[in-house]
Amino acid sequence: MHNKHRLGLALGSGAARGLAHIGVLKVLEEANIPIDIITGTSIGALIGAMYASGVPVVQMEQVALEIDWRSMAKLLDPVIPISGLTDGKKLVAFMAELLPAREFKDLRQPLAVTATDINTGEAIIIKQGDLLEALRASLAFPGIFPPVRFGQRFLVDGGLCKPLPTDVARHLGAEKVVGVCTIPAVIKKPPETFLPSIHGHSKTIKRWRDFFSASRIEQAFRSVLGHEIEETNDDAQEHQKTPNIFRVCAQSVAIMENVINELHLNQNPHDLILRPELDGITLLEFHRAEEIIAAGEASARAALPKLKYLLNTA
Repeated sequence: MHNKHRLGLALGSGAARGLAHIGVLKVLEEANIPIDIITGTSIGALIGAMYASGVPVVQMEQVALEIDWRSMAKLLDPVIPISGLTDGKKLVAFMAELLPAREFKDLRQPLAVTATDINTGEAIIIKQGDLLEALRASLAFPGIFPPVRFGQRFLVDGGLCKPLPTDVARHLGAEKVVGVCTIPAVIKKPPETFLPSIHGHSKTIKRWRDFFSASRIEQAFRSVLGHEIEETNDDAQEHQKTPNIFRVCAQSVAIMENVINELHLNQNPHDLILRPELDGITLLEFHRAEEIIAAGEASARAALPKLKYLLNTA
């Protein structure tokens, strides 16, 4: 199939949820839809780089299906925590095994990956030079991996400021831009109104105390992340464990990405957004790769008629 318009594919962040990008690529290949330009953030940068390097989608899928908690742990090489819990050397070695290309100039398609300047908050677009270092920067999850030095800048995960780089694809020359967003949409709940109790003061005090309890704050985080709020009783609240450092970092970044992503989608032009159904899948559940990839496939298949029309109309 030959497109009338240059197609730019923007692959967003999302940690484990980003494995859905593999399913999308699988469907596009089956439909013989060529991708002219790829942009990626975080996990989207890695998968985009693999595709642009010529790694077969079936191989990407096989690698993803082999990931479990044990293999994930092997990629972490703990160090004395100064700016991160691990120095990321094993992650770089893992990427080096996956990628045939070492520099951007060796890729089949133009690729740009995004990172964030930890000092200024700027979005940094990397499209030339050392591919592995660029990916290491785009994947540098705050608190887990240390910032990566690029000249005078220190770069971390691109999802902090540009979770879905649709605008970057347009900048690189794409005429039609399709984004793959694996961050669940923010579900807005009606705000709770605090009014004095007509029948007594004690109920109002209890209501405020319950609202600011640890379980309610946890529920608020889940609602921002797009998860269902679960009712908890007093016994369950007492037995809740304090979130570990991985959960704290993951949830904090996810909350920021949700808000930034919604603003980004509203402000940056795009032609089509694919949003796989990933409710209930958390950022670190790489062991659920099969269903995540299947969700990516389903979203792409559902959008194929619209995508073909988009690419082949004047």
